[in-house]
Amino acid sequence: MPHFNINEFHMAFYAAAFLVSLTIITQTFIQKRTDRAHNLAFIVMVGFILMNSITEALAEFVRPYIMDSDSCLLIDEICHILYFAFHCLIAPMFFFYELCLTEAIKKRNDFHVILFSIPIVIMELLIFTNPFTGFVYGHTRNGGFDRRPGEGIIYLFSFIFIVLAVINIFRFWNAMTFKKRLSLICFLGVVAVGLFVQLLYPEVRCELFAEALGTLGIMLLMENEDDRIMPETGIYNRHGLEIDLDTNLKLKTRVDILSLRITDVGTSLRSIGLTNLNSLTNEIAEYLKTKIQRYYIYNIDPSQFIILLGDKELENQQKRFRKLFQNYEPCITIDELADEILERFKGNWNMGKTKTSLNPVVIKANIPNDFKTVEDVFFFIDSPIPMGLDKQLLEGDDLNYLLRRTEVENAIHRGLSEGGFEVYYQPVYDLHSKKLHGAEALLRLHDRELGEVYPDEFIPVTEQMGLIDEVDNMVLGKVCEFIEGGLPSKAGMSTLNVNLSMIQCMQKGFVDRINQIVDSYKVDKRMITFEITESVGADDYIKLGEIITELKASGYQFAMDDYGTGYSNIQSIFSLDFDVVKIDKSILWAAEKGELGMTILTNSINMIKQMRKKIVVEGVETESQIELLEKLGVDYQQGFYFSKPIPKDIFIHDILHMD
Repeated sequence: MPHFNINEFHMAFYAAAFLVSLTIITQTFIQKRTDRAHNLAFIVMVGFILMNSITEALAEFVRPYIMDSDSCLLIDEICHILYFAFHCLIAPMFFFYELCLTEAIKKRNDFHVILFSIPIVIMELLIFTNPFTGFVYGHTRNGGFDRRPGEGIIYLFSFIFIVLAVINIFRFWNAMTFKKRLSLICFLGVVAVGLFVQLLYPEVRCELFAEALGTLGIMLLMENEDDRIMPETGIYNRHGLEIDLDTNLKLKTRVDILSLRITDVGTSLRSIGLTNLNSLTNEIAEYLKTKIQRYYIYNIDPSQFIILLGDKELENQQKRFRKLFQNYEPCITIDELADEILERFKGNWNMGKTKTSLNPVVIKANIPNDFKTVEDVFFFIDSPIPMGLDKQLLEGDDLNYLLRRTEVENAIHRGLSEGGFEVYYQPVYDLHSKKLHGAEALLRLHDRELGEVYPDEFIPVTEQMGLIDEVDNMVLGKVCEFIEGGLPSKAGMSTLNVNLSMIQCMQKGFVDRINQIVDSYKVDKRMITFEITESVGADDYIKLGEIITELKASGYQFAMDDYGTGYSNIQSIFSLDFDVVKIDKSILWAAEKGELGMTILTNSINMIKQMRKKIVVEGVETESQIELLEKLGVDYQQGFYFSKPIPKDIFIHDILHMD
């Protein structure tokens, strides 16, 4: 018969620690958070707590029988050895976890590894030699437990690791996010409370349970990456990039940045739809993960991936992969990685059930040589690549276009504050009567430092700056002011065309804002035709159609601009209630060069006429083009043959002196 009863109070704490630890490990593997250094350190740390709960529970279970059974005494001895062996590793593992979490591990070298390993080896030697030395603890047949000097040494070393962890936390305090700080403080606080309670009340064996609760807090606050990871691909998003950039900059570590940009994703989106584009994005992500581990990859948008990689990570990763896979040869440098990616893009990619080729541009930069702040990096990421680029790899002086981007941004601010924006007008003529039908309002930017800045350059920048509403509203206001003056009506003009940004159209309250501007000038809304470029995404048709219908009900007209430059032309014409279709100049010019071009122009005009929509042909420059368009029966023509876009004053002068 046992001389002691099993302590159910102790067993409850051990069982709770076991269940919490097992739940944490299971959830971690389910969430697949197992590939980063701090993930592995966390799993090992929780594993130690799990093993401690098992050994303590088993020891508690056999303890009533140890006076009657040598085997139970042996089990009790083994459980104590394993408990100390695992438990003394929790503090060092927490220190290692915290180094990985703050990325301070990058500051350590082989000497530090050896130095930190010495006390761990000493502790383990003390524990495993205890059955012969009795230096750590003593154990009697009546179930007694005697603490010896060796246990004090173990606790001292553990305390030193905790102190080092705390020092490192404060050292890299600014490099950590609030969640990281909170998770580490919670762990230390909960563990300290559990240890303090158990020291004061030895019968309350709550230390393991407190450690399990502390690691649960870490899992919930730190190991959970749902807010910074893309579940479809397992790579990180823009928010994750911002956090990691901030950490690296505060640690002052050198980091290579590789930006992979797909220059024709916009075309792909219009032609294949959002679903297939997501499939394509996933395939590119999977390819990148074969070249570099997922946590170095960030997907900013469907057209851009960022790889953030320091030199040391590349070197360590190379060693690790060579050990795991004999045939796997990772890129040794960021340069070779860039070459590998460009080589892959020479082949096709799956786009749903079809395959397609893509045009990539790879840009290489680094911190701190090229960028000093997180804002600098995102300025680089969000800056459009220069038009007409003939290179697929940009680095060094190639990044000077960012300086131009900064200059253009400053010019836009000056243009808004100093009146540097000016509305030009390009006339549109009736093909049959040869009289002035209307004009298209086109924006120009005159800057005192850069000189003339053209829309192809400043409009995309204005959109990314979030100032496109202000600019578009200004243009509409100037056009309304011109109409209110009465000269367009006196000159027999039927309309003035105003270009709309799709970004502006899709914003809430857009219709009310347009009406508010126009109503403030008390002009006839039928005098205004809004031009929209046909290259819109399929998902935008319904909302855009509702906006057009609502504005047309107020009297405005709508024209589809640049017909023939994209893939969604036909869908645009059928889906949206346009009054006018403007055929792009490339269609007209191609018609003069060959039979195929003529067929496309003729069929386009016939189709649009059958849909009872008016036709404007852009790019008219010669008499022969006018004669061709007369034969085809278009309504209006616009081009340099009549006039380039000209300032309002010159346009008024030309109107007043028309024959």
